[in-house]
Amino acid sequence: MNIDEYQTTFLLYAPAKNPQGWALDLGTFGEALREGFPEVGYQTRQNDEGEVRLSFSAVTDSGIEITGFAKIEARDTVLIADASVDEAATFIAWLRDAYVPSPDLVRFTTEAAFERGIDSDWRVPATGDRGRIADELKQHIHVVEG
Repeated sequence: MNIDEYQTTFLLYAPAKNPQGWALDLGTFGEALREGFPEVGYQTRQNDEGEVRLSFSAVTDSGIEITGFAKIEARDTVLIADASVDEAATFIAWLRDAYVPSPDLVRFTTEAAFERGIDSDWRVPATGDRGRIADELKQHIHVVEG
């Protein structure tokens, strides 16, 4: 497996001990996306069960499109769909540094871990650049994929 080309869905969320620690507000989050990326589209939707989520698409400075959604349920949560490690690390660095009130409040998992029943929270490094975050994401994938 070439980890640099590997794509998966990343789930980012507040820690269980502080589930609303991000103070996630969907309107404010949408505006933060607009300020943080050169090209952004977002829309708030409500499903049949009454759950509200903000679907978004953001284009990075290097022209990479990141799509996903944010929701507030049991925990503040953001999902990034079908992203490479580097793409996810770029978004996660922005989320940690520009939106979340404290850099130690970001946990993550992947679709692959969820499918395998691995329910451990992985921590996004509270310090370091995008490369440091990418290293942690790669370590997660190595553990999950074997």
